[in-house]
Amino acid sequence: MGKGKWFFIGLLSLAPAAGRAQVRAGAAFDPARVEAGDTFALRVLVSGVQAAPRRVSFAAWHKQLPAANMLDRSEWTRSGAQWVQRFTLIAFDSIGPALPPLTVQLHLGDTVQTNAVELLVTPQRASSELSDMDDIRDIRREPAMWFDYWPWGLGGLLVLALLVRYLRRKRWRRQPVPAPVPLAPPPPARETALQKLAALEREKPWKQGRLLEYYAVLSLIVREYLEGHYRIPALESTTREITGQLKNTDFPDTQKPALEFLLQQADLVKFAEMHPPETAHELALENARHLIEAR
Repeated sequence: MGKGKWFFIGLLSLAPAAGRAQVRAGAAFDPARVEAGDTFALRVLVSGVQAAPRRVSFAAWHKQLPAANMLDRSEWTRSGAQWVQRFTLIAFDSIGPALPPLTVQLHLGDTVQTNAVELLVTPQRASSELSDMDDIRDIRREPAMWFDYWPWGLGGLLVLALLVRYLRRKRWRRQPVPAPVPLAPPPPARETALQKLAALEREKPWKQGRLLEYYAVLSLIVREYLEGHYRIPALESTTREITGQLKNTDFPDTQKPALEFLLQQADLVKFAEMHPPETAHELALENARHLIEAR
């Protein structure tokens, strides 16, 4: 037990050095299976650099996803030791199942390649068959004559006369300004995080060899929940800083060791290329769910 503890501490001490020594980039769709016409998100993650990357080049996807299909993109944000940028896309044609790696231009002009990304866009189901419809003959219209519209003209004059009479007998009264309809509040951070965990569990990226992408997305979901629910800058903080910031919140003290272990495990996979055993992947997701559901 003592040797295993010191080995784990040694890996933690090497994790920051490994992140600085090698620049890595990853990309993942959320969700990775949609119908044509639906919107979906793309996350690009870059680690091993201090300054924010400049841009992501989508030239490799020009035929499948032209520039017109990009609806929105966020600024680069710091999430622990990595930079994250989010894109909102839409596809109208069938795509899949794999897209080539993207090129990320770094601050000093160097570039780094992401992993190949899986995306399956299926066509929408047709609601009816138009090919079975009979031919319809064109309609022959007679030329319009002025006397065809005299009832409408007479009715309009009558309505106008009644309106003038009404305005002469009544004073103008200022109508009360309707109260603005309050916007529906955004869903709670806990509900959003649990929905994302459910989608990640259905996708199971670790079974497809996308281990780095899985732990990066899992860590991002937990950090977004902590920032939204406890109002701390979790996306811009390291694992040690997060545990210190939670001391001023009502986060359960009994859950802090599990949270620190989960985030450190994700950091080791992302930056030290550690490969946990197969049983650890689903256990990490289940631990994340317990942390979010804890009261």
